[in-house]
Amino acid sequence: MNRIIQFSMKNVSAVIIIMIMLFIGGFYSTTQLKIENMPDVSFPVVSVTTTYMGAPKDVLDQVTEPLEEKLANLEDLDSMSSTSSDNFSSIVLMFKQNADTDKKKQEVQDLLAEVVLPDAAGTPKASTFGAASVPTNYLVVYGNDGMSQNELDKHFQETIQPGLEGIKGIDHLDIIGARKTSLDIEMDASALDYYGLSPSQVGNAISSAATQSPIGSVEINGNEKMARVTGSLSSLHELEQMEIATAGGDHVQLGRIAEVKAITESDFIGRLDGKPAIGVILYKASSANAVEFSSAIEEKLLQWRTDLPNVTFKNTYDSAEEIKHSIHGLVREGIVGAFLAAVMILIFLKNVRMTLIVLVSLPLSILVTLLLMSQLGLTLNAMTLGGIFMAIGRVVDDSIVVIENIYSSLEKAHERNESVIALATSQVASAITSSTLATAAVFVPMGMISGFIGEFVKPFAITISIALIASLLVALTVIPMLAKIMVLRAKPGKPTHDESKPGRLTLFYEKALGWSLKNRWKTLLVSGGLLLATIAVTLPSLSVSLLPSPKNSPTMYFQIKMPNETSFEATNAKTSEIETILLNEKDSNGEPVFKFVEALVGYAGDDDSRVPYASQLFVEINENLDPAQVKDKIKAFILTELPPGSEVEPKSMESDAGALSPDFAYSLQGEDQTQLEKAALIVKDKLRTFPELMEIEDNLSDKKTEIEITVDQKKAKVYGLNPSVVRDRAAAWIQKQELGDLKFDSIVYTTTVSLDKSDKDTFEKLGNIPMQSSNGSTVLLKEVAKIGETRGSASLAREDQQQLVKVTAKIKGEDKSGVSQKVAAALDEIELPDGVTPKAGGVTDDINDSFSQLFVAMGVAIFLVYIIMVLSFGNASAPFAILFSLPLAVIGGLLGLFLTGEVLNATSMIGFLMLIGIVVTNAIVLIDRAQQLREAGYTVRSALIEAGKVRLRPIVMTAGATITALLPLALGMAGEGVLIGKGLGVVVIGGLITSTVLTLVVVPIIYEMIENLKRKTLGSKSKKKSGVLDSVEIQA
Repeated sequence: MNRIIQFSMKNVSAVIIIMIMLFIGGFYSTTQLKIENMPDVSFPVVSVTTTYMGAPKDVLDQVTEPLEEKLANLEDLDSMSSTSSDNFSSIVLMFKQNADTDKKKQEVQDLLAEVVLPDAAGTPKASTFGAASVPTNYLVVYGNDGMSQNELDKHFQETIQPGLEGIKGIDHLDIIGARKTSLDIEMDASALDYYGLSPSQVGNAISSAATQSPIGSVEINGNEKMARVTGSLSSLHELEQMEIATAGGDHVQLGRIAEVKAITESDFIGRLDGKPAIGVILYKASSANAVEFSSAIEEKLLQWRTDLPNVTFKNTYDSAEEIKHSIHGLVREGIVGAFLAAVMILIFLKNVRMTLIVLVSLPLSILVTLLLMSQLGLTLNAMTLGGIFMAIGRVVDDSIVVIENIYSSLEKAHERNESVIALATSQVASAITSSTLATAAVFVPMGMISGFIGEFVKPFAITISIALIASLLVALTVIPMLAKIMVLRAKPGKPTHDESKPGRLTLFYEKALGWSLKNRWKTLLVSGGLLLATIAVTLPSLSVSLLPSPKNSPTMYFQIKMPNETSFEATNAKTSEIETILLNEKDSNGEPVFKFVEALVGYAGDDDSRVPYASQLFVEINENLDPAQVKDKIKAFILTELPPGSEVEPKSMESDAGALSPDFAYSLQGEDQTQLEKAALIVKDKLRTFPELMEIEDNLSDKKTEIEITVDQKKAKVYGLNPSVVRDRAAAWIQKQELGDLKFDSIVYTTTVSLDKSDKDTFEKLGNIPMQSSNGSTVLLKEVAKIGETRGSASLAREDQQQLVKVTAKIKGEDKSGVSQKVAAALDEIELPDGVTPKAGGVTDDINDSFSQLFVAMGVAIFLVYIIMVLSFGNASAPFAILFSLPLAVIGGLLGLFLTGEVLNATSMIGFLMLIGIVVTNAIVLIDRAQQLREAGYTVRSALIEAGKVRLRPIVMTAGATITALLPLALGMAGEGVLIGKGLGVVVIGGLITSTVLTLVVVPIIYEMIENLKRKTLGSKSKKKSGVLDSVEIQA
């Protein structure tokens, strides 16, 4: 260390040049950093979705189970859950945390290619969850008065959609409300029966006549030319006139047996404030800069507002605004914290020059951190900014210790020269190096934390570690160099105070320390009693949850799901009624409650597939109102307007990280579906007895009516039929046949063939569906099958290939863990039907998992800190004494949470983890000086008292700087991220206050007791003339 100090003192110009280069590099790197709201985290999850026309049981048997069997033996697979619903299969594969998600996705795709599914099933699609799964912008496009819907569609298809898809950094977009033209060929059942035709025969005839495909290349006159075959159908008129061969050998025109309809409509309906609109949801690529992506969208909109004056664009949600707000908040409060720290330093040093020298370390350390962040590929987000914010108070600590010792040495020295500065710096170099390395080492175990918390906390840990190491280098090089320039070369002024005379605080501390050393056991008993009393009083009273509750944003949406049988038309009508009421809603001052109301009918938020019974209402609440109250009120109102069995889930767009799991979940597994249903009813009845629970639901409650066609095998056998053949032939009449994109009149139509709805809207008409028997005769469906109605589950859930019923509930208040444990204990007492295996879960599992990992990380952090101190001190006893400062921090941390009403969660636990590195700093500075004095011949007690007097001011200054820098966070003034919240600031400040006060007396007591024990143990082997013991050397 001395060489580094000497280099900076002798090479002032070089150090200044390096400083300037670091400033420039730091500023430049800041402009190049990708800006995000949260770190780009890829979760070890792969989902597989497959479409298949059928009821949930059919989807399960034909699609979900075969896929599960193939995927069950994947390496590193942690769990597999599936949901089979109408026409849709979804399988979620959760892998171990260290699994390579992209590699696992490829393995899944390879296995999916080997599975043989029914012809009617779609191709299974594997996808991962990451940044590209979260929407960044919601746009609404609508025409002004006088513009027709057709004109708006034309502008959107030709200009707007291609323009948005061409924006740099876009991953994909969902479009809700844009109309497309389709061709529906609706056949008349009686006409088909008359001519002896089936829907599939008609569909095949049209596909054959409209075929257009290449057949290879031929060489003519030495030139190679591509050959293709095209059908004779080029217009809708020709399509209607085309002739189809009948069963009797004659031909009939298509127009005589079917109606050809060219329809322009959307799979969804979009509205803004009741006006027809097109909703666009944009997703950026994970590699794109969120702020630049948003700016690119705004540039496009600005251009279109000029080029398309009759089209209105509204950006109803922009994630970049949240990012900028969060970043500006952290930067603003970081500046406030730095200012408060500067005031604290000035109060103690009473010297402007010295204070300015210390403050240089702050921007320089931060800019070096930003420079290295850029090199490491980190982004500027709430977590990395939070790391910088948390480091603000700590990065000046090393500089404070150095400059305070320089200041004191210069005041005491007879001559003011470089050697005084160099010596003063070297005196504390070992202490600040070990304390800074110890603090940085605390963040190493954070890399061991897996799961959601671990992925988010790693960038925070890396950032703050870089800032600490940078601050150490600045303190050992830049600070003494600046002291030489700004203090040594300046004219000596009148001392602000006499360094030879201790101040009141020092005198008080000297007396307190002396009394404590004489009354060691009394002091330790009081400290230990205070620790135990704090734990006994605070822990039972603290609420426990996983993450801080997200802030209430004025921008939110309500996901509405009506009973599964609800038609798209009925969903649209009911949503429109609710829209109208919401638009007319006024507050107590007569002002509108909502700035806008956007409706997306048929959109469930999962993908771009239409869900007929679902809709979203996207709103922004007037800033004068409380979003939380409005959200609850509107949810209750919407539920009263919907039919029984409907669901409404309000969600915030901004800073809503959401829960990893339901607040409370109770899983029931078994083979018998009837027994599972009985068990679910018993569990729900029990849950309703707890007033702390609300929204008690299960995945069986959502029932739907199905039409069941039961084949009479004896009757079917008479006609040479079996259930499989009956199913296929009935499906040909009931289902739509997709013919793909066909071109007529220069327009490409998505073409389908189906029976007219009026020919299949009663049981009687379904019973009259004709099918050919084995001998060529015609038999009606009702002659071989019974048609009836049945109630079944809207979806079937499985976990690890076993049937699963999950009962979930939301917990009122913050104490998620306490309520969950109480409810789980009560459920353990109930008796469930045979064959049903229960398992309690929910957010409690996430809490237990995250907390257990954090406790392990704390243990590892303490071990690393101890090893670093042993290597620094050269003995094991002094570091062991220093470790006794750690329990003292727990007192303040818990009291801080208790007095402020904060919750014990992952945020506050990270605060306790940080305290391990922060609180030992003060003890290291104190004991390091005591060790130096003992080497100079002082007795143990006199060395401790003298070290306390000398180190009191830098200890109080460093603790005060850190505390004042964190005040904005603890007061809830800073923009909070998922893990950087008020609780973290409260814990660190509270722990630092108590540990600083008690460390100054408890650690010296433990140190003296250890040294006395060593003297008694070693006896005459360790005696010196002065009666002082040498340190026990540890071979590193």
